[in-house]
Amino acid sequence: MELKIIDDNRYGQNVYVCFDGEDAVVIDPGDNFSAIKNFIAEKNLRLKAILLTHGHYDHTICVNELRDFTAAPVYAHADEAKLLQSATWNRSEHRALDVSVVADKFFGDGDVFIISKNARLKIIHTPGHTAGGVCYYDEEGGVIFTGDTLFRETIGRTDMPTGDHATLLKSVREKLFSLPSDVIVYPGHEESTTIGHEKQNNMRA
Repeated sequence: MELKIIDDNRYGQNVYVCFDGEDAVVIDPGDNFSAIKNFIAEKNLRLKAILLTHGHYDHTICVNELRDFTAAPVYAHADEAKLLQSATWNRSEHRALDVSVVADKFFGDGDVFIISKNARLKIIHTPGHTAGGVCYYDEEGGVIFTGDTLFRETIGRTDMPTGDHATLLKSVREKLFSLPSDVIVYPGHEESTTIGHEKQNNMRA
């Protein structure tokens, strides 16, 4: 599976396009619709899904526009449905925005999304930053997309709707830190890291 990182976004979030041949998914589209659209066109990709790690506005602003353009369904965890639709809960109202997303399909912990014959992502439910937060794990490729659950040497904030600090610590320690140390972590903001580095250096976890 190949990876394109689009990080030229107004709110500093990372957008990930994962693709194998012509088959692709976008993880957390953020707000740079034109960059995503141009890359899809450049590579002649067929977008099979828009995958959300969680529902905060900075990761979902252009979801509806991207879905309309590609007809790709939007996936999220079922526990994220209310936050996705509420401008108060997803924090968009704090930017004088009204971001509301209705997911087309929901999945649960341990489900697998098949991108192509050779590429798949396992869903790991990691509540804490939000109740329906998830990570996407490419076990064969040795990479995981953690949204705002785990960052380089820190973890996500838990002072917003449906956040819970103890739950987030449990998610990181029991679900993420149990993965192989060489797994590359691609977070929702800032630079990548590895599970091993975080186990040794993340004082917040």
